[in-house]
Amino acid sequence: MGMEKVLQSIKKAEQAAEQTLSDAQSESSRILSDARRDAADLVAKATEEAQTSIQSTLDAAKDAAMKNVKSVQKEGAKAVESVESDAGSKQDAAVALIVERLLNQ
Repeated sequence: MGMEKVLQSIKKAEQAAEQTLSDAQSESSRILSDARRDAADLVAKATEEAQTSIQSTLDAAKDAAMKNVKSVQKEGAKAVESVESDAGSKQDAAVALIVERLLNQ
């Protein structure tokens, strides 16, 4: 009978070890699954933040470019006005010169 108790103790110890191993494997799988989920969440969050940052940078660049375009347009409009003004003031003199040259021929 003593041997039977030893064998039962060994069997119980083996079953407990198997249960512990099974529990450890389940826990390992759960931890790995959680880690994968967390990693996927981090990647998604980083991607979203990167897209937000890129959009912000693009918007800032677009705003700066539009300010530059408006500045160049204003300068161009001033130059056109200046040319038109100069042309208008010299038009009468040019017409008079042409008429005089035609009459003197």
